[in-house]
Amino acid sequence: MTEQSETPKILDEISKSNASKASSRSTRKQQTARRRFTVVTIFLLPIVAGVLFLAYQQISLQSKLAELKLENQQLNQNLATQGAQLAQIEQAQLAAPEPIEFDDSSVRELESALSEEIDSLTSQLGDLQAAQLLTNNTTDRAWKILEGQYLVGLANQKLRLEGDVVTAISQLEIADQALVDSGSSSVFAVRQAIAIDLQTLRNIEVLDREGIYLRLDSLLAEMENIDLLNSIRIEFENRRNTESQPLQLGSDVNSFLDSSFEFLGSIFVWREWEETPEAMLAPGQDDLIKQNLRLMLEQAQLALLMRDNSLYQQAMAKSQDWFQRYAVTNSLQGQALTSEINQLRAIDIDPLLPALSQSLSLINQLAASER
Repeated sequence: MTEQSETPKILDEISKSNASKASSRSTRKQQTARRRFTVVTIFLLPIVAGVLFLAYQQISLQSKLAELKLENQQLNQNLATQGAQLAQIEQAQLAAPEPIEFDDSSVRELESALSEEIDSLTSQLGDLQAAQLLTNNTTDRAWKILEGQYLVGLANQKLRLEGDVVTAISQLEIADQALVDSGSSSVFAVRQAIAIDLQTLRNIEVLDREGIYLRLDSLLAEMENIDLLNSIRIEFENRRNTESQPLQLGSDVNSFLDSSFEFLGSIFVWREWEETPEAMLAPGQDDLIKQNLRLMLEQAQLALLMRDNSLYQQAMAKSQDWFQRYAVTNSLQGQALTSEINQLRAIDIDPLLPALSQSLSLINQLAASER
């Protein structure tokens, strides 16, 4: 009995477990189906979006194509209309114009009057141009002559104030060319006077003032090394003290006299002077003599820059006198310096230059006649 009562319970449990298993299986199938649907949906969404975008593009292109077709039709209609208009215009032009009769006598009279007026104005214009050309030629001629007058005056100033022969020649050449360019027939006498002055100036030897200044500067440098007579005396005394020997006096009168003359000859040096010597000064005054020589040469340089020939000659004469009085002139150095001083003294630093009076006078008269 007991076994019969438990049998239904066991069957119920088996049926329940089968039912639960069946329900779990169905749940799993549903979940798998949902997952597959989700994956398919994810893959299909981009494809659908692309198809929709392409459809939209195709629709927009079709609408644009329709608009273009409409515009093309309108353009064809416009072209047809214009072609018809052109055909009408061509037919109108091909048609013979109707003759128009009018009286042209007044027009001919007007043309004749205008032609006469134009001829009169042309003649007046030619007269004005000729007068203007004549005035311009006269003005240019006057200006060229005035230019020549200025240049001749400038050349004269260069000669008088600066002694610049080269610049004066250049100015005269330019003045002569200005007179040629003037085209005047009255410039022959002036050009002849200028040619004479040019020839005179070209024959003048140009003074090299810079070279003279450098030669004086070289002399100033040599003054430091010249030998003075006072130095020769000191050298002689030193040599006498080193080479002197005691005097031996003999018993004979002749030997005594000879010894005396020999003694005096060893003490004194005989030299012929043209004037009273001033070089035999106390020792230590050599620098003073050289300084005075330098000052005289510097004075000559200053006179050269000032173009003062009188002051230059005085300074060179003093330098020559002092050099001959105090310096040793019989040595090679003394002879060379003496020759250089003599040559510099013989130079005229302000030579007499020709005056341009004839050229100035003639060109001033010519310029006055052109005013």
